[in-house]
Amino acid sequence: MKKFLAAVLFSGLFVCEALAADIRYPAAAGLFYPAEPAALKKKVQDLLDGAERRLRPEQTDFPKAILVPDGSLFLSGETAAAGYVTLKKIKPFVRRVVILSSTGTSKSFGVLLSGAKKWEIPGAVFDVDTETVKSLSTAQGVGVDDDALAGDKSIETQLTFIASVFGPNVRILPVLIEDAGKEQVADLIDAVWGGPETVVVAVSRFAENKDFDAALRETEKTAGKLADVSDKALKSPEVSAPLVVNGLTAYAKETGMRADALDVKVGDWQKNGKYEGYAAVGFYESEDAAKAVDDKEFESVVRLHQVDLLRIAAQSVVNGFERGRPLRVLKTRYPQEFQQNAATAVNLYYDGALRGSASSSEPTKPLLEDIADNAYNAAFSDFRFVPLEQEQLKDAEITISILTQPHRIKFSDEKDLLSKVRAGTDGLILRERSNRALFLPQVWETFRTPEEFFSHLKRNAGLSVDYWSPTVKVWRFKAIDLASGDLEDPASVWEKRK
Repeated sequence: MKKFLAAVLFSGLFVCEALAADIRYPAAAGLFYPAEPAALKKKVQDLLDGAERRLRPEQTDFPKAILVPDGSLFLSGETAAAGYVTLKKIKPFVRRVVILSSTGTSKSFGVLLSGAKKWEIPGAVFDVDTETVKSLSTAQGVGVDDDALAGDKSIETQLTFIASVFGPNVRILPVLIEDAGKEQVADLIDAVWGGPETVVVAVSRFAENKDFDAALRETEKTAGKLADVSDKALKSPEVSAPLVVNGLTAYAKETGMRADALDVKVGDWQKNGKYEGYAAVGFYESEDAAKAVDDKEFESVVRLHQVDLLRIAAQSVVNGFERGRPLRVLKTRYPQEFQQNAATAVNLYYDGALRGSASSSEPTKPLLEDIADNAYNAAFSDFRFVPLEQEQLKDAEITISILTQPHRIKFSDEKDLLSKVRAGTDGLILRERSNRALFLPQVWETFRTPEEFFSHLKRNAGLSVDYWSPTVKVWRFKAIDLASGDLEDPASVWEKRK
């Protein structure tokens, strides 16, 4: 009988532990928000109603991501509600909410996910997006750590608004960012961005100051920086979760999003001798197709001005011999289309042999400047070849490959990516954090299949041929090829204008 009771008790203990691992129970109830379900529901609804009356948002579009303050509903709830109220009308489309937060304590490392299948708050239980957890946990620097998330209160407090705005049937993806670069966080955001079914919520407080007015000024200033989607990284104490905020703004800049400050406020009473600043910021996806220059239109302009572009490249080499630096181009003399950033590759040939090459892997400079810089580098910085001599220039040939604006390829895995690659047509850019590589469309002459092409592209990026991660990004582009040898007078590009 004793053995039987012991077996039952042991079995019951095992079941309880299994259940505890499956459900993440509330840690902030009664501290950051009311513990009684009816009181909690009323409190959140009052905050949302108050934000709607106070701000009266006239919406023609809706944010894809919001940045809201952490902390309790009693302190920062009004400002958080200003972010969530902008999402109310998209409730029918939303199936998943990703929540990004950081404790800022440096007690844990990396990007941490929840291993629990469900998260509970009073009156609601949310399913965790376990499929995405499993996929993301294979990425470098990402892991599952239930201990780190067990005591987190900022993510849990957001669930009170999510339950009210979207209902408890949406899945959630809690993410704790404790030690990561902004590029790593941006790549993570990209991996979970999804479509209209997904909303991203980032959590951070703003400035702290002993003086109320100073805290308000600093908070408004920081919110303004976010609205500008600036490259400049924010630091503590400008924001309490700089890893989260800088990762989100890096992704917003990369994808051409705009941001609007929805509400700015300072707490009514001091915490630890300082007033806390709160802000709600919305991030809105842009219509890239409407803003980007059409590839065919761009190519026609390039073809029309090919002599000018080849001359810029050639004269940059000449300038290198005479002045020791690339040609400085007066951009206003050329079409507006050439003001946009573009990536280029420039090659120099003499007597049919390659004598120098330089290229850009990403469009970081205006087209004309990129051509001038790459021409100079091909002549003077490519030490793989015997350099051209100045008296050889009149018989040299110069070529330019201009990459059209890269377009992201959206895919679910490597097999899906390879099915979307257009063999013989696409140039590809691969990026996995700091690992990057570019293959021009001409590389298809060497590698015939997408599998072979992509394997060597990964190798060029410093990755193994079998490497894969959910944070891998790939862009496709075409190349517009120009060659001085195709001109009626090839030597004319080397001659200075009279």
